Amino acid sequence: MRSIQTIIFGNSLAIVLTIVCVLPITAVFIFSLTAPIDDSFANLGLWLHEKYNWSVATFVTELRFAKVGFALRSVIIALFISFLYYWITNWLNFGLASFRSSSSIGKRSLIVEAIQPWIFVGPALILLLLFLLIPALTTLKISFTEPSGAASVNNYSFLWDPNALGYIQFRLAMRNSLMWLILVPSLCIVFGLLIAVLADSVRWGVVAKTFIFVPLAISFVGAAVIWRNIFAGGGIEPQEAINGVTPSYQIGLLKAILGHTPEYNEPLFNLKFWGNFYLMWIMVWIKTGFAMVIFSAALRGVPQETVEAAIIDGANPRQLFFRVKLPQIFSTVVVVWTYLVTDVLKVFDIPYALSANDDDKLLLATMMEAAMNTWSIGGNNVDNLFAAIAIMLMLTVIPHMIFLGWRIRREQKQLEH
Repeated sequence: MRSIQTIIFGNSLAIVLTIVCVLPITAVFIFSLTAPIDDSFANLGLWLHEKYNWSVATFVTELRFAKVGFALRSVIIALFISFLYYWITNWLNFGLASFRSSSSIGKRSLIVEAIQPWIFVGPALILLLLFLLIPALTTLKISFTEPSGAASVNNYSFLWDPNALGYIQFRLAMRNSLMWLILVPSLCIVFGLLIAVLADSVRWGVVAKTFIFVPLAISFVGAAVIWRNIFAGGGIEPQEAINGVTPSYQIGLLKAILGHTPEYNEPLFNLKFWGNFYLMWIMVWIKTGFAMVIFSAALRGVPQETVEAAIIDGANPRQLFFRVKLPQIFSTVVVVWTYLVTDVLKVFDIPYALSANDDDKLLLATMMEAAMNTWSIGGNNVDNLFAAIAIMLMLTVIPHMIFLGWRIRREQKQLEH
């Protein structure tokens, strides 16, 4: 058995060394070989610039088209390197196993199966190490360090010192994050269940579900821009433009429906405290379609025998849903809730795109960005404070990760039994 372990280690080392040497050299060589493509795109941009007489500067057009060429060949080369990695590693794995144990098929299979999973998991582990674990540990170290290099907990003083920088903002961000975590997943699940049940009871339900699902394909920034136009200031009357001649109508659709005058010009998402709910609605609008599709599929998977038995026993539609269908799809509800909580914890785009950076609308994800732009009074210690805020953001994710791990282990135990 020890000889097999030695062969597995030797084959693994040979594969790693080959990949470390071959792939970077291949990538650099292909990048050098395809460099003229950037010049070709730049020349194409110059030709289009002259043909259509664009107003931007010539060097700007040349630079932009060169970047487009670089981006395109980077994507193509990255895909090629990925395929090359899996082809070389599989070829080496099977080839070395056959060479080292050609006399025993069982031994060869054991060697291949011992290495094969790491071929797929290895790149992910390396990326997690380089771009998650090492930065997280570095951030943790910085958060407990003064600018002079001395160890200290002063960067976390916003947790207990009312006079510390960020004391009020952190509490507002925690309050708002908690509201998002409670309301957004709950509303998405309620609306998703409601639409899934009602849409399946009408003939045109498929069309309705299609329109409700469409916002999911829109990015957070795009959705924020759409709802910015709806929540914008203005009203039902024209406003004079800056030059005092041309009348301009505001695009605040909701305010126009409510009959607000142009003087009431503050966007609804900027309202004190209540603006948070308008921001939440944007995410609810996006994610309800996802919940609806998942719940619709789960409801179709409910055994028809249980539904028919409940109807025979005299269950009304409300009892049929809450006592028969919902308990059978509860695991699906938990999965959707978990996904939505994950999305809420990392939400940043919506407040950022709307410039909703007032203290009463801060989230933990946006608090760091707002601090970078507005907390210049902090002096040299601000960077260390940013690290402390980032650690607090990571700590809020830990309970969610523990719950996920517990649920996965529970499902595995249920499958085993």
